[in-house]
Amino acid sequence: MHSLTFPLLLLTIIISGCAGPTQPIKFKATRVLDKESFSQIKENEEGIVLLDVNWGRKWACGDYENAQLLTVAFDKLPFIEHSNEALPDLVLQSPSRLFVNSEFISYAYSIPAGEYAISAVSIKAASSVSDVGFFVFQRDELFKAGEPIGGTFSVNPGETVFIGNFFLDCTFSPMLWRYYPDSREAFKHQITDYQKGFPFIDLNDVTYRLFKTKEFGYNYELK
Repeated sequence: MHSLTFPLLLLTIIISGCAGPTQPIKFKATRVLDKESFSQIKENEEGIVLLDVNWGRKWACGDYENAQLLTVAFDKLPFIEHSNEALPDLVLQSPSRLFVNSEFISYAYSIPAGEYAISAVSIKAASSVSDVGFFVFQRDELFKAGEPIGGTFSVNPGETVFIGNFFLDCTFSPMLWRYYPDSREAFKHQITDYQKGFPFIDLNDVTYRLFKTKEFGYNYELK
């Protein structure tokens, strides 16, 4: 069941009514987990985070002809006050603004154990070929008094955790949204996709613990 309370960031978009900045966030994407970095996880007390992202265009998105997710980034907590320009601890970037397929891509990262908060989101929104703008959320909006308001996830040392599938929601206006497999069968099917892309990871004991948020999705636990 969906909450009837509008997320604060969604209200910001509705009130503004249009995409603002002329440029999206530009960060260097974090290196995806490979066999070499996987071998160093235990000695570095790291964990593995799994997530899917769809970078494809979503057509008829709110009042826009189409929209496209470009950036999702996270900071490790505790939050240290710094500028919007500082590089986050985990960055996912669209491979292209033009040539993208509408499909979920599986990602795996080895990161220091701990709690992480979403710290940057950028979305391209087009009313036409010549009328393009961007919805951009950064630390000054996703943290209040040093506390995260966009959402968090956590990973323990040596743990492999699945945090969800990220794409857009267009009910009102383009907005990042965290989706999820809602059955064990669907979850097992998705884990198979990770096994194909990352055969060196042992995926027999993956923790299903979604990115927790009131702004970019609804909380859910797999029964």
